[in-house]
Amino acid sequence: MRKIGGVLLAVGLGILIGWGVYWFFRLAFLSLPLPVKIAITAIAVGLIMVLASLGWERHRTSREEKEKFKEAEK
Repeated sequence: MRKIGGVLLAVGLGILIGWGVYWFFRLAFLSLPLPVKIAITAIAVGLIMVLASLGWERHRTSREEKEKFKEAEK
């Protein structure tokens, strides 16, 4: 159940963020050509993915370290 809830949350947020980005670029940058809009969006999405990946890796590493030293604390 927890995984299904997480997937539904991620899909819903992804759709909502995509819709917001679409309207932001449509209204904010009317004079920019389409390839420039696509490039800016790709850069933003790439940056968000890299930051999310780094955060997830840090979270996973800290969890592994806690498990590693769990026995030493007892």
